[in-house]
Amino acid sequence: MGSNANFGVNISGYINKQFGLGEGVRSNIRAIKTTDVPYVINDFNITISKHVMDETQNALAVSEENPYNINLVQINIDRLHSVMQETDKSYFQNKYNIAFWAWELENFPEESKVFFSLFNEIWVPSNFCTEAISKVSPVPVVKMMHSIEIETPSYTRKDFNLPEDKFIFMTMFDYYSSIVRKNPIATIEAYEKSFGKNNPDVLLLIKTSISKEFSAEKKMLVDRIADNKSIIIIEEILERDQLYSLMNCCDCFVSLHRSEGFGLTMAEAMYLGKPVIATAYSANTEFMNINNSFPVKYTLIKTGDLYYFSTEKDIWADADVDHASEQMSLVYNDKNIAAAIAQRGQSDVKKFLSPEIMGEKIKQRLELINREIIPTLSNKTSNEESLLKFEIKILEEKLAKIRSLKPVQWKIQFKNLQNKLTGKKRKYFWED
Repeated sequence: MGSNANFGVNISGYINKQFGLGEGVRSNIRAIKTTDVPYVINDFNITISKHVMDETQNALAVSEENPYNINLVQINIDRLHSVMQETDKSYFQNKYNIAFWAWELENFPEESKVFFSLFNEIWVPSNFCTEAISKVSPVPVVKMMHSIEIETPSYTRKDFNLPEDKFIFMTMFDYYSSIVRKNPIATIEAYEKSFGKNNPDVLLLIKTSISKEFSAEKKMLVDRIADNKSIIIIEEILERDQLYSLMNCCDCFVSLHRSEGFGLTMAEAMYLGKPVIATAYSANTEFMNINNSFPVKYTLIKTGDLYYFSTEKDIWADADVDHASEQMSLVYNDKNIAAAIAQRGQSDVKKFLSPEIMGEKIKQRLELINREIIPTLSNKTSNEESLLKFEIKILEEKLAKIRSLKPVQWKIQFKNLQNKLTGKKRKYFWED
């Protein structure tokens, strides 16, 4: 694997999927397009519900080849195992492999450390992710924030049957990203503290993903707002222009999340010039501050078992509903202050998270990898051995799960009893 041999990047991920991780990979494509770095786009054809397909992204030219010497694999840890099983190992061979991960807690899950052996380095969208992952990563962890760029939205309130005469607050979440982490209930509580119930002058719009596999969570949300006609739910997968238009139709965006690996919706709302009220914790604070948005106080609480892979060590934020309510009232009652702060937010996001700025950072890193790092690696060390180690670790995990099954434990106990009675030292081949 030599430098300058087929220099470029093969970008793979949720190319045409309509959720945050899909937009994350498209943001990197958008950034790389502003540079002269050669690239191709690979889609792993991951099996995901048709509900989240974004047909407008089918125009992206997808290749079945990965001809360049660097792979950028933008598949998060919760799906990486299945992707590896479905992908030909040759995809990773003789390449410098970069993973792009986002993680929402301060501790990286023990179960996912197995994936480090597959990659030469990890890219993340925030310092928050960097600190979580670098504590346990044997390979470099590099921050590459998402780029933000939105074309002028084309739909209006009339297109969404939204009232023209109401002040609209908006929050949104994907059920797969955890309703507990996204915490829309806190937004409802803060909204009702400020405006009561059935207030004719305001509206809280809750945009959600399809709830088909989350009936209990959907029922909890619907029951919570049943007696307040000034809160509505839009449960639909929208194309990007529709989604950004819906966001553009609102007067204020609210996110009382418990934790974020980046905070894409907040950055997008700021790009659109909206006042953004959000929990002042985790990755969103890297582009949000008191000068360009409306941060909300919080207390840290135990995560418990309420999130994927979370343990007793994990914590996240519990937004101060009273303070969030004060911020909502401020934005509603003093529109001049709200507009001035929103304008600063828009300026900051366009300046610091532009595709050109992010593209230059990506280019510099890729060129350094090609020039300084790749020549020091051998093909065998960087590819074959790491793939073999990964397969061994996966097999060990499967074996450990089998050993933990009660019938298997009983079988071992019975065998041990027989050994004791007969004086033999018989073992099953998979016991060690």
